[in-house]
Amino acid sequence: MDKKYLKYGLEDFLEDKQFVAWILKGHQNEEWSTFIANHPELQSKVNTAKEIVLLLKDRYDILDEEEVLSMWHNIDRFNKSYKNRARTIHLRRTITIAASVLIVISLGILGYSYLNNRNLEYQFASSDIPNSTENARLVLSDGEEIDLENDKSTISIDDKEKITINDESVIDLSENEEKDTDDTKMNEVIVPYGKSSELLLADGTKVWLNAGSRLAFPTKFTKSTREVYLEGEACFKVTKNESQPFIVNANDIGVKVLGTYFDVSAYPNDEHIETILVEGSVVVGKKTAFGISKNSVELKPYQKATFDKEENDIVVAEEPNADVYLAWTEGWFEFSQQNLDNVLTKLERYYNVKLVVPEDFNTNRKITGKLDLKDSLDDVLKALSDVAKMDYRIDGSKVFITNKMEEIPMK
Repeated sequence: MDKKYLKYGLEDFLEDKQFVAWILKGHQNEEWSTFIANHPELQSKVNTAKEIVLLLKDRYDILDEEEVLSMWHNIDRFNKSYKNRARTIHLRRTITIAASVLIVISLGILGYSYLNNRNLEYQFASSDIPNSTENARLVLSDGEEIDLENDKSTISIDDKEKITINDESVIDLSENEEKDTDDTKMNEVIVPYGKSSELLLADGTKVWLNAGSRLAFPTKFTKSTREVYLEGEACFKVTKNESQPFIVNANDIGVKVLGTYFDVSAYPNDEHIETILVEGSVVVGKKTAFGISKNSVELKPYQKATFDKEENDIVVAEEPNADVYLAWTEGWFEFSQQNLDNVLTKLERYYNVKLVVPEDFNTNRKITGKLDLKDSLDDVLKALSDVAKMDYRIDGSKVFITNKMEEIPMK
């Protein structure tokens, strides 16, 4: 293959059908390694192009050389038809050539935009989180919805494509040939405020889903990476597999791991996305069209990465009390020198209530404590009131917070 076909940018890649066809063919035989041996200085450029091609093949069903050539043949034929019509008039020919160029440029831009958006965003089956009057639910990849009647539901998926709910009902996806159980089709667990759920994925990874969260996951992991999509908060204990990294896609952030224990909080209305690591190591970075950004950060145990949505940057800090962030998975809410505002927000989600706080109430004060989430809302607020120096009044689904009245000593 002539060196001239080694293009450097995505735009060139999209416009050179011979290069595309060569890579699709080349990575499957000795021609690829021979070319690299003869041109070692071009190793990184070839690898970049190869990754693009494999991404197209893997995610967007561009399967082989013939399909790519056929696609470009149609584009060529479309452009030639314009040129043939324009030969009689010079002005028309000029316009047609400009139109053809515009078509190619537009195809490149639209193609890149399409790839970028498809890779960065996942559209959940439900547009929002249901309220607490509804059950949590499992949405299968074919659209079938199953209510999870328990306040704390458990879902287990085995390697035989069987889903067990609350150790009772079993859904056998292998019996239905119409169900697509590969990574291109996602199942979803949607957890309303006031409820929670636990999942055991097919690879042995355990996931705890907090209130007001949802997770999209395949029935089995068949690709080079194990990818899930999160909105809300989840704790992951990932089964180690060095040949198949685990990736959590949480809004604008990707978290890549091999095997580890960590928590991700990515609620849409929060100003930050937080990743707290307890065991192992994770890489946290902004998502791009072809994976996680090179400007990513690697966390060590007992560190926290905070992504500021407004500032669009990631800050890493030591977190010696990282365990307290995961205590909710065992029914406890621990907090160490956290803003009262953050504590109240978490209680709102867990108990599905609206906390009404007056303007003169200081929610920025730092507090430390431990609450038993198995207790009633009244008991939890009673325990919190002394630490936070607040009074409260429960009125249906609303809780009115006021500054604690100072006791007047008896004379």
